[in-house]
Amino acid sequence: MTFGLTWLLTLLLIAFPYPSFLLFVLPHFGYLYVTWWGLMRNYQLSMTLLLVSSLPVDVLYGTALGLHGLLFASIAYALTLLGPSIRQVNWLRQSTVIFVVLMVASAISYWVRTLTGQSPEFYILLLQALFSALFWSPIRWLYDFLAQYTRDSEVQR
Repeated sequence: MTFGLTWLLTLLLIAFPYPSFLLFVLPHFGYLYVTWWGLMRNYQLSMTLLLVSSLPVDVLYGTALGLHGLLFASIAYALTLLGPSIRQVNWLRQSTVIFVVLMVASAISYWVRTLTGQSPEFYILLLQALFSALFWSPIRWLYDFLAQYTRDSEVQR
């Protein structure tokens, strides 16, 4: 239930129409979704569900099908390996490590988009990684709240 609810919230955050002046400061909500599942819920993480959940993200962003599946899998793998040591530090160090991991994912995204004939701007991918790392704490609290809410509603039944 938590996976579906966080996935739905992420799709709503991606599809929400933002003003044009905010486009450079918006985080990549799909990356933050995978980051939360990779760090906080890695024992419940399913790569198959991540790959299936990446398809609507590809459609919403207008990228090649499977691009976000590759990115989600690489982010989840890296954060699952680093997870136990990252969860024990404060939010600033977590954001720093998340920024590095998301920069690697942005480099992969830039490479794949260039190979498929798109002309992405690397500074936009850099800004997305930076603002995703800055927005990590509020999004983490939001997803933690949703997880607690679904857990409480399941216990009451």
